[in-house]
Amino acid sequence: MSLWSIALSDNELGERRWLELMPWLERYGSGRATALSALAPGDHWWENQSPAETAASADVPAICAALAHIYVTDHPETPLAHGLAARIDVPVTGLDLGTAAATVVGRLPGVATTAALFERSPSELFAVRGADPDTVHEIVCAALVVAILRDPGVLRASPGAQAGPEVPALDLLLADLAELARWRVLRGHGDRPLLRVELEDGAPEEIQEVAARITALTARDLPLPDPDDPITELGDYVATLPAPDRENLRQRVLGEVAVDPSAPSTFPFGTAVGDLLAALRVHVRPVASFDRIEAMYPDLSRPVPGLDVPLRQVLNRLDDRFDVSGGWVAVPNLAEAERQTRALLAELESENGVVEPAAVTALWNLPAGELTAWLRHCGLPVFDGRVLTRQDSLADRAAQVLEILGDPMPAAALVTRMDTTHDTATIIDEIAEDERFAVTASGMWSLVQWETDVPGAVRARIARIVDAAGGAAVDAPGGAAVDATALAGALAARFQISEAAARIFADSGDFEIVGGRVRRRMRTHIQMRSPRRTRRLYLLGGVARLRVTATRDHLRGADFPVPSAVAGIVGCPPGGEVVLGSRLGTQVIRWSGATPQLGTVRRFLEDLGVDEDNEVFLEFHPDGHFDVVPLRTVAENAEPLRKALALVGHSAPEIVPEEGTAEALAAAIGLDDETRPRRVLSAYRARREIDIVALLEDAWVRVPN
Repeated sequence: MSLWSIALSDNELGERRWLELMPWLERYGSGRATALSALAPGDHWWENQSPAETAASADVPAICAALAHIYVTDHPETPLAHGLAARIDVPVTGLDLGTAAATVVGRLPGVATTAALFERSPSELFAVRGADPDTVHEIVCAALVVAILRDPGVLRASPGAQAGPEVPALDLLLADLAELARWRVLRGHGDRPLLRVELEDGAPEEIQEVAARITALTARDLPLPDPDDPITELGDYVATLPAPDRENLRQRVLGEVAVDPSAPSTFPFGTAVGDLLAALRVHVRPVASFDRIEAMYPDLSRPVPGLDVPLRQVLNRLDDRFDVSGGWVAVPNLAEAERQTRALLAELESENGVVEPAAVTALWNLPAGELTAWLRHCGLPVFDGRVLTRQDSLADRAAQVLEILGDPMPAAALVTRMDTTHDTATIIDEIAEDERFAVTASGMWSLVQWETDVPGAVRARIARIVDAAGGAAVDAPGGAAVDATALAGALAARFQISEAAARIFADSGDFEIVGGRVRRRMRTHIQMRSPRRTRRLYLLGGVARLRVTATRDHLRGADFPVPSAVAGIVGCPPGGEVVLGSRLGTQVIRWSGATPQLGTVRRFLEDLGVDEDNEVFLEFHPDGHFDVVPLRTVAENAEPLRKALALVGHSAPEIVPEEGTAEALAAAIGLDDETRPRRVLSAYRARREIDIVALLEDAWVRVPN
């Protein structure tokens, strides 16, 4: 007998009303009434019924699970004992927790009975090493189930009370090792060590031998079953369907009927098809040539019995995190892959919106030819081997041409290389008003940054010369390379630096000298970008707010990339991990790959009632606190500056004094004490904050009719 079997028996449930057993429910007479009413039949059942009465028409443990979610969300700082009417003191083993939750409880000091455990709040449980939303919800749910029992003391004598593992952490370790080993086999890495041990210098030989034995453990040492065949699994499933359901499925796969929105959105990990997709997605981050992926996973071309179409077509129609179109495979779809591509380019772009493709291939698992084709698919223009991320004005185009070519140019030559239909006089008039440009003594146009940022100009010239030696991108470690002596001479001739200084530039940063030749240094991650240069990231009162649009992946619970500046703000270095606190539990940000990734925010979006395509702010507080807050909406007829203040995260844009709006907008992007509208507008233009720029132009530039 276990806690959950007792809870399913109505003769073991209490006869006091839910509200008496859980006083915290009293506040839900209106705000949460709709959500609570949906859990069981009966008007305000939590006020009018006892658990025993509710059990006659509803699943009581399921109700407790839903209530646990509400408790964790709405009362994260309230100890469980304060939410329960009676003091309950039984062994924690009687809670019948799963291995992961039991491990978390076991890590709490001095917690042997529920009386001590229930003195903890959800936030305190989240702070325990290894805790996650699932474990905390399970513990809270168990507490609520115990609270509705007629006699919780039955758990003291229950055989199930002593059935838990003596050391749950060991059981959890074994289960996790088995799951990790299975993943290694799926990835074809069955011979890699499962564990790594770090020892101090001088550790005794006996301990060194222990470490050697541990690190020798691989997936091959564990009795793992052979992976199931995804084609057989799907074929068997189709064969078990009744004829009408089988025909409906076939029509969905063929595209003859719409996909059922109530159907599962993806094949779950742990099934043969889900395992195949999980292993495949490692190579598709976020896009890849389908031909290359198909060569790695030939099962994609095998026909599925009963449907008579290749597996790739079944996945494309039934799994909304697998999209095949136009020769590409994307996760979760082509639109999101394009958005992630543009986000990465924004991390790598220069101030003028120029990206070196070789810098992308050095980070992404994408061959150079695929990258070129993918950039073309995204509609991103390429000029002289460089990607152009923006062309908002003629001045932008002129700045890009000068940056890429790297030398001052006469006006006529500059206009010719811009490849535009505008006449020379129009273009010169525009760039003459732009602070990025200067005219040399000989009358040629140049970039001011060549004089103010000589190291940056030298680095750009090195990149141009090295990349030109092997095309626009590099496929292999080392890639394209040029003679170091010749490069140093070319740099000394172009810039007022010595050849010795030029060699230092060529052997630092993105480049290295190997065997007398200069090549790109292989990178595993992007370089951290300044918050001032990061679009949609604002600083108000010490709190960093990142404005994001909720996507289906966010609502599904997937991790997602965030700008490197966010990682810098929270103190997460490349290769590191930072755990933030929040009202809904811990929030993790990791930087294990090319870009930082933020853990799922689904619980926040559900709590706020956010729909797909709604905008929200991700908040990062200086004390390590995280939150998600809605975008402050203003009236449709509000002044443009009020709308702009809302877009940068002001919670009360209506009350900012008129004379303080420019300063407030400037402070949001790091321009402290700036009050000149022209400077503020120029800064937002440089960040390509298109929606905010339009509002500022309405307020400060355009003259009403």
